[in-house]
Amino acid sequence: MPTYLIPGDTGLIRIRGDLGPHCANADCFDVGEYACDYPVGKGKTCDRVMCENHAHEVTPDVHYCPGHFQQWEAFRKAGGVKQELANVTPYRRNPPFTEDDNDGNDSD
Repeated sequence: MPTYLIPGDTGLIRIRGDLGPHCANADCFDVGEYACDYPVGKGKTCDRVMCENHAHEVTPDVHYCPGHFQQWEAFRKAGGVKQELANVTPYRRNPPFTEDDNDGNDSD
């Protein structure tokens, strides 16, 4: 039966049972609650299992493992995000329909 060591307020708490995969960090025996969402190509992500302490949330519900978080931070600090966003063409929305736009003809 698997054993998990979960950090508590007064130290580690030992829990036995099948709570899912362990955190992939070699020194951690906590429950792996997150999977790394870092894109690795061909529409796939890293999927490394991590506990709450080792998962880095980069946007809501997007987590990176420690290694990929370091790569992300280096990219971000080097201005990579700003450079990539400069190449994005904003989506142009049509203005909302108003009563003034109605030509009085109710037939379509």
